[in-house]
Amino acid sequence: MNFVELRELETERLNLRRVRFDDLYDYYERLGSDGEVTKYLTFDPHQDIGETLERLEKTLAEYEDGGRYCWVITVKGEDELIGIFDLLALDESDNSCTFAYMLGENWWGKGYATEAMKAVFDFAFEELEVELIRGSHFSGNTASGAVMRKAGMTHVGTVPGKYEKRGQLHDGEIYELRRAAPAALTANEYQKKAMGTLNPELSKRDVLINGVMGLCGEAGECIDLVKKHLHQGHELDTKAMARELGDVAWYLAETAYALDLSLEDILRGNLEKLKNRYPKGFDSARSINR
Repeated sequence: MNFVELRELETERLNLRRVRFDDLYDYYERLGSDGEVTKYLTFDPHQDIGETLERLEKTLAEYEDGGRYCWVITVKGEDELIGIFDLLALDESDNSCTFAYMLGENWWGKGYATEAMKAVFDFAFEELEVELIRGSHFSGNTASGAVMRKAGMTHVGTVPGKYEKRGQLHDGEIYELRRAAPAALTANEYQKKAMGTLNPELSKRDVLINGVMGLCGEAGECIDLVKKHLHQGHELDTKAMARELGDVAWYLAETAYALDLSLEDILRGNLEKLKNRYPKGFDSARSINR
């Protein structure tokens, strides 16, 4: 899991930002004290604004400590709180998290909850590198279930008596959403994206020199890892090796770029050479006598 700073999120119609102290009144009036909003939540409506203040101050303090991901939902151009969305229980052991949200009654039925949920899920998957998002709701809260399904979640079961409210047990519906496997990446796509991090002040000559020197240096890093494994009793660090191989790939892309060659053409040329050399697969005699 990759803990990063909470940032503002933007959708077609919404902005999601940090909680502020001046959200207090809207938080109380539109969410905390509304019996319909809190009907399927584990807490009762706030009886006075002091309860809401305590919750808001706790969030602000946790921002300072880091690791708190709580957004105020606002409609673009208005910047007034209409809801809250929280990522919770971030678990590094399996890269998972849960979430909770509230949306004011006046904004129900407009698709805002789904829109906000998708934006937060994208943040969780792309920036926090979460692998699994779990969600749940009171079985009677069918609207929340519809929002989760529209956001891509899958219903995986029902837990009897999951929630307790006012001395009564309520069943809970459980949902999950796993991080999608990354899309296939072609060699040329990699080269284009990798060269987006190239120093733009280098001349083509300097790019070429930097590329071939980098290839030698990163190959040496790979050799050093294997040397430590074979001769110094170290475990072979495959994660470190993967990072070094990635650096080799970057310098290969840079060298090809300096020569106005594409990685795909280089790879195809190499395969064609191997096909001609070993038309039926590797052959020791052909290797010795080539």
